[in-house]
Amino acid sequence: MFKNIQKQLLIKYPLLWNTRIVPMTAILIVINLIFFFIGYHEGELNFKESENNYNYDNDGLVVFFSVLVSILLLILWLVFYFKNNSFKSFYPKNKFSLFKEWSILLFISFLITLFTVSFYYGKETRVRGYYSETEAKKRCEILSKASFFVDGSYSNNYRNDNYNYAEEVATETDSVSLKNNFIIFNGKNYSYTSLLNKNVNSYTFFDYETDSLRKKTIKTWLVKQQKDSIKNVFKNYLNIAKEHNLKANIDENKWFDLVYNYPNFDSYKLIGKSNEGEYYYPNNYTNGSVFDSVNKYIASIGNQQYEYYKYYVPESQLNFNYNKISDSWSQPDINFETILIALYFAFGLSLLIFSFRVTSGKNWLISVVSVGVLGILFGIISLIIKWDYTFPVLMITTILFTIIYFAITLSRNKSKNVSGVMVNVMLWSILGLLPLIYFVTLEILKDLSHQYNLIDYTKSEYYPTIQFMKDNIINFMYFNLIFSIIIMLVFSSKIKKWRGLAEN
Repeated sequence: MFKNIQKQLLIKYPLLWNTRIVPMTAILIVINLIFFFIGYHEGELNFKESENNYNYDNDGLVVFFSVLVSILLLILWLVFYFKNNSFKSFYPKNKFSLFKEWSILLFISFLITLFTVSFYYGKETRVRGYYSETEAKKRCEILSKASFFVDGSYSNNYRNDNYNYAEEVATETDSVSLKNNFIIFNGKNYSYTSLLNKNVNSYTFFDYETDSLRKKTIKTWLVKQQKDSIKNVFKNYLNIAKEHNLKANIDENKWFDLVYNYPNFDSYKLIGKSNEGEYYYPNNYTNGSVFDSVNKYIASIGNQQYEYYKYYVPESQLNFNYNKISDSWSQPDINFETILIALYFAFGLSLLIFSFRVTSGKNWLISVVSVGVLGILFGIISLIIKWDYTFPVLMITTILFTIIYFAITLSRNKSKNVSGVMVNVMLWSILGLLPLIYFVTLEILKDLSHQYNLIDYTKSEYYPTIQFMKDNIINFMYFNLIFSIIIMLVFSSKIKKWRGLAEN
């Protein structure tokens, strides 16, 4: 089938035939689908895993093979692509033929760079498939509330809590104090180790303020003796655990009895995060510290002793797996930023191939060496001058020089001279010109702001511009892609004219 298609393309659309776009597209789509399904398989969650016992995934191995396959396919494609010189075989070309050819190179390059993206997208698709975003967020909120009543850390952001909820304290001197070993809630003192000072597990669905409000809600339930609300959280939590075939050795009523100690909440049992034991070392209990026999017990397995919690829930397993679910929705690996990386990589690769095609192997190699030498030279100059922006300014100047030299060569309409090298450097620099100008401008504005506003640079007259530029970096980088495509449309027609000039 591909032979017949290629034959028809050779007769009717030689450009498509020469770039091998039909077979390459078919092959690359199939391989991307293969990596997608590999990722989908790898995305399966094992709810019995936790941070303590999970098996390392195969991401590194898959990424390595995706890069290897990309390189091999690229080489294979270039062998067939460079086999025919379209400038000789199908010359003359129309005005936009070079732009069309580069567009095809960009399309194939993009598909070649997507293997890793396809893998991670498949993985996230599988994780997201467990629950909708609304349902996942609801479950994470239940897990976060219940984690307040599981053995864990005490709150370390006392003053932040009291600052955000000033109505809870009488005066600034009432703020939580480690020195006095107490906290304040609703104007009443509680022990620092009180249940009211516990933290909650956070998920990427929620920010600091949301977590703080959740803690405040739980504390309010405790001090106002809203027992049904607390038991309902325990019940929902244990239902989630049961759904995943995870075990706890307490029910919601037993859990409540173990942790609820009104009114001071300073005498409660610790609920373990799992039924997994930790190594018991008697030497750890020295200098006055003793084994917590109230909440734990010791059991021997072989010659090794282990510490176990008397009461436990599957917090480690649930927290580990629901963090993955939360991340897949709120902080996915495949987003506008990662797609942008693939686009820029494909764009750069297509320009390297295109420049080799429109100039010559000799000019291309000379350009590579020249760029390397210039990089070293610019680095030395930067060290001598000791100005932060020497290197990027020299790069911007070089790019503009290549464009001007190319324009002069075209206007003289005589011979190419060394413009082949300039064309290569010019093409390779298309993507970098605007970002270099953008980030140099941003850094200079930051310097000006700090120079004139040493105490608070946000009061600088440049601050709105700085903030706007920082907030729109991703948008600018996408705009730069569109701008570069327009520039390529112009340059490709000029390069066609430049090809007609006499050699040296």
